[in-house]
Amino acid sequence: MKRITLRSVALALTLMLALAAGAMSAPKSGRSSKRLTIDGRVLQVNTAARTLLVADQWSKKLYQVNVPKGHSIRITFGMYMNTAEPEIEQVRSNDRVHLLCVRTDKEHLARLDDGREVVVVTATH
Repeated sequence: MKRITLRSVALALTLMLALAAGAMSAPKSGRSSKRLTIDGRVLQVNTAARTLLVADQWSKKLYQVNVPKGHSIRITFGMYMNTAEPEIEQVRSNDRVHLLCVRTDKEHLARLDDGREVVVVTATH
């Protein structure tokens, strides 16, 4: 009797692990694929247009980040890195930043004046 119970528990655990692995490998929904995290260096700051040009250190892509009014930016290395919630006016070129962003449906690729392609995203909290 004890042997049958152990086999049924082992079979149940194996089945549960197989289902969990299948659920984790399933494709994500469209909404979650639009969210991304950018860790990189600021190349340009345009305070009038509230945009940052950021070179991501992991994907080696350029991102033009639109920062809506009232959103703060996390500076990981720079003059204002110890500020709790720095605004776009406190971001300088060559600062390292960490941004949570979302892609917009309207426009997701752009080209700079010098011909480089950038991905247009919007910063979120």
